[in-house]
This record gives sequence, structure tokens and C-alpha cells, in this order.
Amino acid sequence: MADAAWKQIEIKSRGKVVKGRYNVSDNVVTVAAWNGTRTAPLGILPAERLAKMLLRELVSQTKEK
Repeated sequence: MADAAWKQIEIKSRGKVVKGRYNVSDNVVTVAAWNGTRTAPLGILPAERLAKMLLRELVSQTKEK
């Protein structure tokens, strides 16, 4: 069953709080932040932990540009 509710998440990156939101649908986690989205299949990790990892990837992607 798909969960349509977006949930808020936040991480700390270089001393700053970065906020985003995530959704789980059909065993796929989607994270949305100010600079884009990222998706990954849900495996053995809890959805929130995977979402935080994806948000961290989005932050690092921005810093590389």
C-alpha cells in the first residue's frame, strides 16, 4: 500500500541545518529538497535513515558544483 504523506526530515551539514521531505511509495523512497530530488529503492534500512542519506547526497552534489 502506498503512503502518500510527505514527511519532514533534517540533517546537519557543516554546522547548518538542511531540511527536506521524503515520501515512500511502492518501496521507493523519494527525497525532495531546494535543489532537486533523489530516489532509491527501499531495502533493509528504515525509510527515514535512507531519506537522510539521500538528502546528504543532494547537499554534497550542490557543493561540488
